[in-house]
Amino acid sequence: MSLAAALPALLAEHWGITGARVQPLGGGMNSATATVSTLDGVYVAKWVPAREVDRMVRGCAVAATLAAAGMSTGAPVPALDGALTVPLAGGAVGLGQWAPGVPLTGDDEGEQTLLGHTLACAHAVTRTGRTAGRFASWLDVERDSLGVEAWLWPAYTMVMEEYAALPPLTWATLHTDPSPEAFRFDAANGTTSLIDWTGAEPGPVLYDVASAVMYLGGPEHAGAFVDAFRCEDVMPADEWVHLDTLRRGRWLVQAAYFAERLAADDLTGTDAAGNREGFDRARRGLRDLGVG
Repeated sequence: MSLAAALPALLAEHWGITGARVQPLGGGMNSATATVSTLDGVYVAKWVPAREVDRMVRGCAVAATLAAAGMSTGAPVPALDGALTVPLAGGAVGLGQWAPGVPLTGDDEGEQTLLGHTLACAHAVTRTGRTAGRFASWLDVERDSLGVEAWLWPAYTMVMEEYAALPPLTWATLHTDPSPEAFRFDAANGTTSLIDWTGAEPGPVLYDVASAVMYLGGPEHAGAFVDAFRCEDVMPADEWVHLDTLRRGRWLVQAAYFAERLAADDLTGTDAAGNREGFDRARRGLRDLGVG
């Protein structure tokens, strides 16, 4: 399916948008995107397969909540009937506001400070207090893919037992994948946007922190991010001692994700070598933290 080719008719029927200039934007592992330029502004259309539709609807609602609180999030543009997504090619399409600026990399302290402040602000809006319990619903213990290599099941068992033993932690609505490129900085107005909330779900704030630290190369490379996040006082200081537990959990999620792709020979967004590289990197991350 070509999203860009299908969009003009879809936009006209469901959003009342005609004469738009549509350009492919690429896609991630589980999606396709395109820019939609009109006289009134620029938007981003995103298609996801059927298994991701509920998550995209939830993410659109979260982005709208954060936008109402004053954050720039690529907020959804409801269709004419109020729906946040419309069906297309066995999946669904959502339309969101274009977040101006350039993606961040997190390569310097200034950018990491923006990452930490912006992520903490999102958590402050959606924070619900201390909660106990499991949140990683996508880690299904019955999944055959956890047997793709012999080390993964024991690692899963170890990490999940450690997580289950944690005390209640501060929960909020998580982004779940706050890589640096999910943040866009617009120098013209000094705004940092946090986009792509498709994976949003309630969980411990430390999980998002662990995710960002993972993408930044570990605590030794993420000091400015951590300092900026801590300055916002989203959670009590005593919770930070559990960061490594959540880091192990985050690497486990990464390993399980790529294990599933390897088991299914899923090549969307990458190739077999890319899936293998992601899986092996996750194993190294777990080993560095004493797992496997």
